[in-house]
Amino acid sequence: MDLHDLIRAEAPVAERQGALTEPVLTALVDHGVHRRIAPKRYGGAELGLPEWNREVQELSRADASTGWTAMTTTISSSLAWYLPVEAADEVFGDPRALIAGTAAPLGKAVEADGGYRVTGRWGWGSAVSYSSWVIGGTLTPVGPRLAVYPRADVTIHDTWHAAGLRATSSHEFSLENAFLPLRRAVWPIGVTPGIEGPITVFPYFSFLAVGVASVCLGVARRAIDEIEALAVEKTPQYARARLAEQTGVQLEVALMEARLSAAAAFLHEALSTAWEHAVNSEQAPEPVRARLRLACSFAAGEATDVAQKAFAAGGGTSVFEESALQRCLRDVHVAAQHAVVSRRLLETYSMLKLGLSPDMTRF
Repeated sequence: MDLHDLIRAEAPVAERQGALTEPVLTALVDHGVHRRIAPKRYGGAELGLPEWNREVQELSRADASTGWTAMTTTISSSLAWYLPVEAADEVFGDPRALIAGTAAPLGKAVEADGGYRVTGRWGWGSAVSYSSWVIGGTLTPVGPRLAVYPRADVTIHDTWHAAGLRATSSHEFSLENAFLPLRRAVWPIGVTPGIEGPITVFPYFSFLAVGVASVCLGVARRAIDEIEALAVEKTPQYARARLAEQTGVQLEVALMEARLSAAAAFLHEALSTAWEHAVNSEQAPEPVRARLRLACSFAAGEATDVAQKAFAAGGGTSVFEESALQRCLRDVHVAAQHAVVSRRLLETYSMLKLGLSPDMTRF
């Protein structure tokens, strides 16, 4: 079975159990989805980010939770470029191993012989329960670090009872006095990477924004697919014409397509520009980074509105569990709540354009 067909078929089961099914997890690993932007040394494809953006959209079109899981594990695998080679060999040597986690520096480290002892608790641990290694942002005596811990050190807490993205298993997780060797802690800004490549030149904190926006676009595309299919079949109660024959629905479908296509094109253009700088070993200028983040936030907002309109156009049919429209509505709203695509980031773009010197450290 085609990967996307398998994902669609398994999505209702994953939704009910709150975790991706074993056939889908196995297929994602078999296809190397979790290593699409990782170095070839570790079984990665070293895919360019514009191509990866399109892949995440298509996976999310099949199912949002699967697309989100693929997106987060792929981004986590990018750490293979930054870690010292010795540590990267340890973590990424098995090409089938998944890695996931949270970058927020909520771990507290104290010095120990050869490294640190770390205690902390993190939220939003998407795919941590599936992973062999776990990233936990950690505040060390020398500053914040992205630190990697073996899954055996991690305790998962059953906290992910959310409106959408239910199968991402984004539970909280914690560590208690876990040992962290120095080699498995790195900060991806201003460091000499273990392996050089365009990924290490691309603005690191934009990875996740691009990924979240791509998931949102894919979910909204699925919503359009669903309302188009429903409109051909459904004649609403007390109506004489199918939805497809009603002028109001025709206008909505056209506008949904225009808005989503425009948002996707804007993101692709802004991402391609930033990626071209990375390929040329150039740091992206502030206006390029700000425009990319504007495109990410805009894409998430437009995708949310499109999914809402598709849901509304479906009428009563949309509210039932067997309708993918209700799942699209819930999933895209949860995805778009992520801070990296917040509408607040629109202010940063405008401040830069208007000469107000915004903080760009995480752009």
